[in-house]
Amino acid sequence: MKIPPVLQSLIAAAIAWGLARFVPVFSFSGWYSGFTALASAIIGVGFLAVALKLFRVHKTTVDPLDPSKAHNLVVTGIYRITRNPMYVGMAFLLLAWCLYLGDLVTIATVPLFIIVMNELQIKGEERALSQKFGKEYETYKQRVRRWL
Repeated sequence: MKIPPVLQSLIAAAIAWGLARFVPVFSFSGWYSGFTALASAIIGVGFLAVALKLFRVHKTTVDPLDPSKAHNLVVTGIYRITRNPMYVGMAFLLLAWCLYLGDLVTIATVPLFIIVMNELQIKGEERALSQKFGKEYETYKQRVRRWL
């Protein structure tokens, strides 16, 4: 957990840009791609904003590099739908970027981002939160999915 998730999403976005620029597979454009990119961006920003607001309300850390700093386990609001709404938001923003770039090959960066986040970030966070909050977190994990 040494690479901030925002940086991981920016790396994925840069890879998508490189793929669209240097390895185009199937380009698309039109109002529908712009509309779907905008819709995806709005959903992504919404997930991020709601999640950050709940962290502030519950007075807990948003520092993803050290989950042991968490003071409270947030399980209300959007956290009843996904355990990782901030990462879901980042994935939607990445999808929006890929749709904006307008090439099918870029979409591959979205599942790649999800896999990397699972392995490099989320599993470590889950271990730390399980140690800190014990049975309460384990019950929450059983009730709510990691992504959607």
